[in-house]
This record gives sequence, structure tokens and C-alpha cells, in this order.
Amino acid sequence: MRRPVQPPQPSSAHEQPLYRQLYLRLRESILTGSLRPGQRLASSRVLASQMAVARNTVLQAYLQLEVEGYITAERGSGHYVSPLLPGVGGSAARKTAPAQTAANSLGSVRNTFDFVPESLRRPIPPVPFRINLPELDQFPIETWARLQGAVLREARRSAGIVALLGEADAQGDLSLRSAIADHVSIARGVRCSADAVIITAGAQHAMDMLLRVLTQPGDTVGLEDPCFPGALSAARAAACRIVPVPVDAQGADLDSIQTPPHDMRVLLLCPSKQFPLGVTMSLPRRLALVDWARRSAAWIIEDDYDSEYRFDGKPIPSLQGLDGGRQVIYVGTFSKVLFPSLRMGFIVSPPSLVEPLAAARAISGRHGSTLEQRVLARFIDDGHFARHVRRMKALYRDRQAVLLDACRQTLGERLDIERADSGLQTMGWLPPGSDDREVARAARSFGVEVAPLSRFCLQTNRPPGLVIGYGGFTAEQIRAAAHQLARATGTVHG
Repeated sequence: MRRPVQPPQPSSAHEQPLYRQLYLRLRESILTGSLRPGQRLASSRVLASQMAVARNTVLQAYLQLEVEGYITAERGSGHYVSPLLPGVGGSAARKTAPAQTAANSLGSVRNTFDFVPESLRRPIPPVPFRINLPELDQFPIETWARLQGAVLREARRSAGIVALLGEADAQGDLSLRSAIADHVSIARGVRCSADAVIITAGAQHAMDMLLRVLTQPGDTVGLEDPCFPGALSAARAAACRIVPVPVDAQGADLDSIQTPPHDMRVLLLCPSKQFPLGVTMSLPRRLALVDWARRSAAWIIEDDYDSEYRFDGKPIPSLQGLDGGRQVIYVGTFSKVLFPSLRMGFIVSPPSLVEPLAAARAISGRHGSTLEQRVLARFIDDGHFARHVRRMKALYRDRQAVLLDACRQTLGERLDIERADSGLQTMGWLPPGSDDREVARAARSFGVEVAPLSRFCLQTNRPPGLVIGYGGFTAEQIRAAAHQLARATGTVHG
């Protein structure tokens, strides 16, 4: 009979249960070859006595090893290391093989998404003057919690808790799609019904889905130059050929590109407020683009990321409304209007694309949370959304005024800052010959986060500028950051 092999005693310093410690030690001994295939283990009584633990502890460890196939139990004989385990043995070289194999395997995988910017992959600290950051302390969280409780109670009373917490429609909950359709029809001039709305996990998700549905690898996609990094990432992920479309004072200018416009499959635009320049597309340019899309059978994706916050007058009517929803696909998001972690956006689709997009939504995450969708629907229907937008619009207007005043007082001719018509950020222009990336690096060393305009440019040369966010910062923070930015520009310009 083979002499039983005693495994090392587990350390009492570990926080895991004793049986788990014993299981891990035995498994490690088997995988490294210290315990060989076919070798008999100590009996549960003997091992329990030697380790001063309950016999049940040993039996639990043995049972887990048996379930996973590391050992076998023979009635009346004991427990043995499985003789069928491949690739385990007693050589030192074999002990290091798993680590080497893992390293080789990782080395052979090419990161095809290395172009995705850090700002999309990880949370960025809310440092002044970070862009696209809403004021979160002003969100009516008590109202949201009350509505959530009401939705849960109503579902329980009506025996609808399974529908609320179970599987859901990939296109989105009907209550939210109806609320969105009503809102954008009135506020943005979008032509749609609830049947045309697809709920997404934000605008980025919407753009990714749309480009995967509308294009094949190698198709030509037009992007505004400069452009939103998320749009560029979505186009690259879909393996599209990207054509930069320069932006002038009237918006994107198709007449200035070298590629024949009829070769373009999709054009992605921010016509109400171009990112990052803040330009509002002129009506003649809008009408010309709609005509081009119809004649070329091309699609226009309208990214309407923060038009709710127009400071003077009503928001600019959507491009989709001019088109009647034939070739223009409208994308909206609640990430900046409410709060980013909600991860809720939507697509207003032409009828022919609803089913393909619903299928794409099912593949890329099945569906969103029905609970959160119904709470948001109630938030909109009960008027809380409109009231929140009005409050925040006034707040952002005041904060921009503080920013303009602080920058003009502290930076003078070193930064020509513009007044934005809407939104959470604005442009500041540096003196000719400046390096906006160098200024941004210097600002970071002073605790200020500004985005260099050149970071968003694809091909078109632009004067040096900074994109400066003010939405998520108090007046005191804005004034203090303006002083720090002045110090940073002083170190660069000497």
C-alpha cells in the first residue's frame, strides 16, 4: 500500500474557512505534482487528528476536490489523486509551465481597443475645469428615491414585481419610450412615437450600436473635425474608414472634403452644439445636409448631447425634425442632464431600423433595468425632469458668468474666453503660436484640468485653444481654478 502523503498545514492567519484553506493546499500540491496521479491521501480521521481540526473540515475539503475532479473516492479504500489529470507531474519545469503558458497567451493577444481614451475607460476625478461634468449635488435624489419606492410598491400591489425585476424588452420599457417620445417631440421638434425609440446605455452605446448596424468594415464614415472622442472610438471599433469633415462658423462643411460625399455611408454630427467648438449649425447647412442624405441614401446620426441647456430662447429644433425621421437618426442621453451613472440614453430610429437595433441591443447587453427605466419615466411624466432642467440651466448660466469674469480678470490677454450659448463648457483661445497641450500639462501640475483643442482635431489645423468646463464646479472653485490656470500659463509663456 502506498504511504499517505500529508499536505502542509494551513496557516491560521488566513481569513478563509479552514476547509477552504485545506482544499487550496491540496489542490496546489496536485497541480504542481507534489501529489501524483493515483497517489492515496491520508484518511479523513488521520488528517483531522494531525491538523487538530474537525473531521468534517477534512471531509468538506475532500468533497470539493472530488466534485471538481481532482481526487476520486474508492469505497472502503480511501481518497486518491485522480489518475486522469492531464499535464500534472513532479518536475520543476512543469511547476512553472502554467505561469509561462499564461504569459505567452497574454502576449499573443493584441489590444485592438488601445485607441479608446482613458476618459471613457475609467472615472476621472472631478477637477476644475473638467469638461462634460454636470453638477451632481443639485440632483433631487430624495424625489428620485420616492419615485423608486412608489414604482416598487405599485408593482407589488398589482402583482407586477416579476415584470419589473425579471427579463425585459430589449427595445426598452414602453413607459419610458412613451415619455421620451412625448418630451423630444415637444422640446426638440423630433418626429417620433414610442415605437421608434430604443433605450440604450448612454449615447456612447447608441453610437456603437448604430455604426455596427449601419456599416460594414471599410465603409466610409464622416466625423466632424474636431470631434467627440467617443464618436471616433465608435467608428474605429466598427473598422470604418474615417473621413474628417471640417467645421466652420456654420457647422460641418461637406463641400470642403476631398472624398466624394456620395461615397459616405454615415455622417455623425452635433448640429445643435458642436463638440468641442460650440458652433450651432446654420439652417442652410442643415437643409443641405438633409438633401444630401436623401440623394445619397446615407445616414446622419444626430448626437444631441446637451441641447437642453440652451441659455437664451428655446433649444434649436432637431435636424431629425427637418428630415421627418427618414435619414436622420436622433441620439439623446440623460447622462449629463441627470447623472452619469444612470447610463441611460436613447435612439429615435426610422421604422426600418427598429428591429435591427433592438437585436443589436439584445446582443450588447440584452436590456436595461426596467426599474430604473420606469422611475425615469415617472420622473419625466410628473414634471420633475422639466423643473430640474430649468434649475440647472439657470445655475450653469450663472457659473459660466463667473468663469468669464474670473478668466478675464486673472488671465487677461493670455486667454480669450468665449461665451457659450448652452451647455457645460466653453472655448478659450490662446495667443497665436502657443502649444495648447503644453498649457494643459502645466495646468495639471497646478491642479487644474483643461482639455487642449488639438486633442480633438483629426486633420484640420486650428488655432491653439482650451476646452474649459464649468458645469460641475461652484463659483468659489471656478475663481480659485482661474487663478491657478493663470499661474500655469505664466510658467509656459514666461
